[in-house]
Amino acid sequence: MRLLSLFERTEPTRPLYYRLFDSTQYWEQRYSDGRDSGPGSRGGHRRFKADFLNAFVNEHDIDSVLEFGCGDGDQVALAEYPAYRGLEISESAVEACSRRFADDETKTFAHYDPGEYHGEQRERFEAELVLSLEVVFHLVDDETFEKTMHDMFASATRYVIVFSSNHDETTPELHVRHRRFTDYVEAAFPNFELIETVENEYESRHADFYVYEKR
Repeated sequence: MRLLSLFERTEPTRPLYYRLFDSTQYWEQRYSDGRDSGPGSRGGHRRFKADFLNAFVNEHDIDSVLEFGCGDGDQVALAEYPAYRGLEISESAVEACSRRFADDETKTFAHYDPGEYHGEQRERFEAELVLSLEVVFHLVDDETFEKTMHDMFASATRYVIVFSSNHDETTPELHVRHRRFTDYVEAAFPNFELIETVENEYESRHADFYVYEKR
């Protein structure tokens, strides 16, 4: 089965520069240079996300959380979860987060490769709640997008929460490409139902919460 079939039907002429852009190299260089994850993980916006997620974990008695794209760990620092594992394509970010949270036994980190995440590794990383916070619009290549989405939903035993934009738009920034991802989820993962959307309190940011529950 070829993962790109849906995109070949809906977007036959996707921009060439997104196909040529190496997002893994971009994020590895960004974190190895000491740069951060961006404005989404700072200030009131960071607190808004943390308050919603901490309340959700508490209300639904979530025991395990897996995040695709933990970044620099600034958002993770506000997380109040019984057990958390952060996955990240940048090995430099994984190493930095592991050092930063070395004294916190509830938090662990591991490298994520969309092309290698399958079988035993996926089973080992299963969690009741899977998170993707402002990551989807950074999955600019179609194949990486589809592989990552499949890994996310395959790893969740109860819920998936995506915090992202949800409209189709290319941008001048090579590491940003907005997608109407909810249409893809509806078609690709019929065993998950969108049960809640929560609008962002900050108009300057373009992401909202989308909560999926496994049927």
